[in-house]
Amino acid sequence: VKPYIGQGEFALEFGSFEVEITVPEDYVVAATGELTNAEEVLSATMRNRLAEARSSDRAVEIVTSKDAGEKLKKKAQGKKTWIFKADQVRDFAFGASRAYIWDAMGVEIEGKTVMAMSVYPEESVPLWKRFSTEAVAQALRVYSENVYPYPYPVAWSAWGAEGGMEYPMISFQTSRDIDEKGTYPADHRGYVISVIIHEVGHNWFPMIVGSNERRYAWMDEGFNTFINHFSSNAFNNAEYPSQLEKTRRIVPYLKKETRQGIDTYPDMTNLRNLGYTAYYKPATGLMMLREYVLGAERFDKAFKSYIKTWAFKHPQPADFFNHMENVAGENLSWFWKGWFYGNKNIDIAVNNVEQKEGGYSIELSMEGEI
Repeated sequence: VKPYIGQGEFALEFGSFEVEITVPEDYVVAATGELTNAEEVLSATMRNRLAEARSSDRAVEIVTSKDAGEKLKKKAQGKKTWIFKADQVRDFAFGASRAYIWDAMGVEIEGKTVMAMSVYPEESVPLWKRFSTEAVAQALRVYSENVYPYPYPVAWSAWGAEGGMEYPMISFQTSRDIDEKGTYPADHRGYVISVIIHEVGHNWFPMIVGSNERRYAWMDEGFNTFINHFSSNAFNNAEYPSQLEKTRRIVPYLKKETRQGIDTYPDMTNLRNLGYTAYYKPATGLMMLREYVLGAERFDKAFKSYIKTWAFKHPQPADFFNHMENVAGENLSWFWKGWFYGNKNIDIAVNNVEQKEGGYSIELSMEGEI
């Protein structure tokens, strides 16, 4: 057990939870796990709306803006206890508020319906009502198809005082400030959507594939950032596309004298470097491996096999490297050593180009160390 330490986050064993949360009777609770006593804590209207949402291809409001507003005008008279159960999870988290608006929709994954849901306050309605649950549903579909089928019954996106933090079945993120007109600029929409998709994606890394974030943040954040490329591009016809394929964007970092390697422990990494060591450099490495070294077919086969093999286990970096090589059928030690360990860089010079009959003769030299 490795408790949360900020940059290093946390690493825990898998287990089962049954949690009782007692709150004022007008609160809504979003949590890890499946609610087991809905008839005791939800009104008949809310249960009917949830039933409708289960078979809907759009978000259905379970608690509307009007409902939340009415609750805020008066004081709760009693209390209710919400009971949640969860299996094969490495942590439990919840959010609770009387100001929550709640919407939901069902997502079919291998014959089972997963409830994609969001809770958020009135001030975030212009953005979250349109995008949040839709983003959750999109992430569930893309990750389930391309990585591993989502094994849990629910997936929550909860608005909170946190830029973005993930737990099994629930993640917390907030919106950037709205402008003086009470609307969100376009860049804010793209930012929030990408964060929601990213945090939902953490259900696979490290909540299903239980890598140790405290030591190998790149096996969590880097893998997730890589898959985010595909889920973000699939969202609403790439309305807010990923830029990960533009690999040259990280060149300025690779040229910094203060850069650190991917293998640096996260709590020992300079905060200015963490975005690259944990997120973008490993994700870019996987993108290069897929697009230019192995090709999409071999990479996807190996990557999916790795995740299926190590689901609900605790892989080390060598387990990932070995599995990718074994399934892809190629020795990639040169790639792992060059990109994932140390600060060495690629630098290939074009020394000479001569036109010859039928084509060109190009002379290259390696000025870098990879």
